[in-house]
Amino acid sequence: MTLTSVAHKQEGRFAQTHWSVVMRAGHGTEEERREAVERLCRTYWKPLYYFLRGSGRSREEAEDVVQEFFVQLLDGRLLASADPSKGKFRTLILTALRNVESSMLRAERALKRGGGITLVPLDVAQAEEGWQAREHLSPAAEFDRAWATALLDRAGARVRSEYEEEGKAALFEELFPRITGGKAADRLVEAAGRLGMTEIAVRTAASRMRRRYADAMRAEVAATVGVGDAADCQDEMRYLLDCFS
Repeated sequence: MTLTSVAHKQEGRFAQTHWSVVMRAGHGTEEERREAVERLCRTYWKPLYYFLRGSGRSREEAEDVVQEFFVQLLDGRLLASADPSKGKFRTLILTALRNVESSMLRAERALKRGGGITLVPLDVAQAEEGWQAREHLSPAAEFDRAWATALLDRAGARVRSEYEEEGKAALFEELFPRITGGKAADRLVEAAGRLGMTEIAVRTAASRMRRRYADAMRAEVAATVGVGDAADCQDEMRYLLDCFS
């Protein structure tokens, strides 16, 4: 199963929580474990990379540790005893990364890492460019901000998929950058002209898209908080948004 095929299967769905993916990574069949780990890797490798770079690891060291982290996920060693009732998914992942980093003898493990397995071809050059451009905080704060960014990106991808399925891709492309700050929100009249809609209709559509995006964000955050209630989700969402303050 290729990474591309997994991405197509998973895109636009809220059915699986991140905790259920972890359970498959730790206890599923070989195919289920690989699919689960690829999914986790696509979403969360960059926050892990940023944490390691902020902790003083070189670019090459950070890449090696991240790859080893996901290889250990693949063979079920790392999160076999994971328990959603014991804390947030974000905390679990960071703790597991620290365990891998502290126990890894880089020179030896980089040579025999997973028998040559590379789960996902990491775009380290792009991540490094992003890392260099950031206002560097503590390693933990860098991790949390990158984690929050990953969840927002996933939420945006969900909304994009929904609009594409509804045949409204052009509407999404015009309005989504405006509701997320990428373009001036007060210039909706220009978008209305390009879309062949009235300004009132475009403003209504933007309001609806904003609500759908908020719902998608809540769903993504809820998938990471483990066993809890709406208050847990709200607290986590508030914390992650505060990471951009």
